[in-house]
Amino acid sequence: MSLQTVARQFVDLCNQGKNFDVMESMYAPDIVSVEATGEQVAGKVPVIEKSRRWGAANTINSEKVRGPFFDSVEGNGNAGQFAVHFTFEVTPKATGKRTTLEEVGVYTVKDDKITREQFFYEDAR
Repeated sequence: MSLQTVARQFVDLCNQGKNFDVMESMYAPDIVSVEATGEQVAGKVPVIEKSRRWGAANTINSEKVRGPFFDSVEGNGNAGQFAVHFTFEVTPKATGKRTTLEEVGVYTVKDDKITREQFFYEDAR
């Protein structure tokens, strides 16, 4: 699969609300997830659990994923990166106050699997 194919499949599945399908099928066993705060989580199971905890703390009212966006060079062989723009309408269960969250995710792909994700937030959280 090409980097573009992986990235487009990622966006299509996320826009169908199948984020956990993406994680289960597209993440490498040794994926590293980096939040804008600098927090890092390594390993497929811990990364998915981090997302499950976030999902349990928030009601996701809607999600829109734009992209993928590529740099001008795919990289060596089947390695490369793509970025996506996320817009979430969420209601944190702790506050009950609906809010919009925007972030950019940059994904590194090697051998058809996502090996790293790094997030950049619109505002400090």
